[in-house]
Amino acid sequence: MDDTLFTIPTAPAGPWDQLTVNEQAWIEFIRVISCGSDPKITPKRVCALRELLDAG
Repeated sequence: MDDTLFTIPTAPAGPWDQLTVNEQAWIEFIRVISCGSDPKITPKRVCALRELLDAG
């Protein structure tokens, strides 16, 4: 288990059409995997997401 502390990134600023394609894709990805909710960031959830992304 990795006990590394992490920093929470700030939200992209500006209207949707001013975000980069990469920022839009990540926002959509988070929305899809969280069923449209805005989940609270916790170390357990960050580790679970890392494991999921590294599994592929």
